Amino acid sequence: MKVTLKLKDADIEKLVKQVCILYDTREQENSHILKYFDKKGIEYKRKALKFCDYSAYLKACPELGLPFDVSLENVIAIERKGSGGSGLTEIAHNFGDGRSAFENEWIRAKESGANLYLVIENGSWEDIKNHKYNSQLNEKALYNSLLSFRKKYGFQIDFIKSDNVGEHIYKLIGITLKKLLEE
Repeated sequence: MKVTLKLKDADIEKLVKQVCILYDTREQENSHILKYFDKKGIEYKRKALKFCDYSAYLKACPELGLPFDVSLENVIAIERKGSGGSGLTEIAHNFGDGRSAFENEWIRAKESGANLYLVIENGSWEDIKNHKYNSQLNEKALYNSLLSFRKKYGFQIDFIKSDNVGEHIYKLIGITLKKLLEE
């Protein structure tokens, strides 16, 4: 069912501010992200997501014509790599031994039509080039795999310091949601 709302800018801002972030039950080592949400008063819930690590839902807001909660799981999907402090080590593993499971997740995400994001903590293209990660996967294979998957599955790649990842996830969801509500 598709719901169309006629909203003013102030109404859009109100809806965006009351979003509830969802994080997957398999998500590990994310206390730094949850601490940020707590500090900023951002509501979040743990939930088994079909793909990716973070999404959201809009809470009901009858006064703006939204009488029920609306899941955004098939609209906004963020995959985070950062276990153990190094997102590059985790993503290198995904492109090595865990490649088929990792790719299956992106296939499901793309089929949903969601806006897709890959957030990699504590890394950069330069760190890949200089093999600043713990894996035997060579630099060229990791670099090219990221570029290939980005093209094939249509996601944005953001490299973020761990200290800022909670804020970045919240802003990605907010900006994406705002753009969708303005359409």
